[in-house]
Amino acid sequence: MQSNIARTAEALFVAKGFEETTVDEIAAAVGMSQRSFFRYFPSKDEVVLDSLARLGEELAARLAARPPGESEWDSLRRAFDPVVERFGDPVSREHDAAIQRIIDGSPRLFASYLRRLEHLQRDLTEALLVRAGAGADPVVMRAMVGGAFACLHASAFPTFEASDEFGPCLDRTMAALRPVAAR
Repeated sequence: MQSNIARTAEALFVAKGFEETTVDEIAAAVGMSQRSFFRYFPSKDEVVLDSLARLGEELAARLAARPPGESEWDSLRRAFDPVVERFGDPVSREHDAAIQRIIDGSPRLFASYLRRLEHLQRDLTEALLVRAGAGADPVVMRAMVGGAFACLHASAFPTFEASDEFGPCLDRTMAALRPVAAR
């Protein structure tokens, strides 16, 4: 039911605009009351941001599954594989682009998106620090995670139309910015 609500809401956001779409309209479109809607999502913002939360969980799981001896930088690159996979699937890529346009079009939603992205980066930093053990520099680790996300974002823009180029572009970008400590 939650994914049905999300798909319906996203279609309404694309058709009418995020700010113009009400929770009542979303609930009516899926055949439920406003009160029922709120059992699944605390707000319409959460409908849009839910996909980022799920992606964050997947990135964290992928990072946790990486071999302990692998460099943090290489582990981060492999943790981004779900993004590369989504980018390679035309349906997922179009969906994600529509969601990003919705986020970009709402200052409030964009601010929430940036906060979530910051929390995700902190969580991944913390996971890497635990894995690295005593002596790891939290500032350097946080910068490394931020740099890896900068590579991810930078690689998406020039390759959107040529989705098969996203993975190689990400690899090239991350190789160029590879931290000295990770070499």
